[in-house]
Amino acid sequence: MKKFIVLFLILGVVLSAPLFAGGSREDAPDPSEQNGESAPTASTDLLADDLVIEENKIVQIHYEGTLADGSVFDSSEGREPLEFIYGVGMVIPGLEDGLRGMSVGERANIEVAYADAYGPYRDEGRVEYPRDQIDPSIPLEEGMMLQGQGPQGPIPVTVLEVHEETVLLDFNHPFAGQDLFFEVDIISIREATEEELEMIFGGGFSQPQ
Repeated sequence: MKKFIVLFLILGVVLSAPLFAGGSREDAPDPSEQNGESAPTASTDLLADDLVIEENKIVQIHYEGTLADGSVFDSSEGREPLEFIYGVGMVIPGLEDGLRGMSVGERANIEVAYADAYGPYRDEGRVEYPRDQIDPSIPLEEGMMLQGQGPQGPIPVTVLEVHEETVLLDFNHPFAGQDLFFEVDIISIREATEEELEMIFGGGFSQPQ
């Protein structure tokens, strides 16, 4: 049986690590009136509007990402806000660093150097494969995007050249070596629940140091 390199057709570029789908903001309740007096609340409880972005917070943002030439590579316009748990590697490190300490309603322009995004472009990421090691059901064309399976999950792969007997593939991320620019709008911040954290730290991921 022939051993094929594991590649799949994809429709777009993976820009960040997988995020939890859906989920709505849970607003902190207002103190209720009991016998004419406000019900006591724990001093450690914070209303959502008092929270700032830090580890283990669920954050929702609207954003637009551009390259150095001003071209837009991704945007949440017309979609639900991007939601993620802060501090667990769900978004690129430079964007996380720029978001730290922000609060609901704030807007910012965040510049992310390539070293804090998808890293430098590495020539060794260009690999030539025999065509018979690639699934023949994939209609290979130069410039098309594929998805490969790496040791830490899916990785984007670009087809650079297609020859009769070989295919030149690029395992660098499409934005490797490029600085990225983000306009962000903080929509909501809340504490992550124990269940949400368990999905991350109890599901095969390790907590960043």
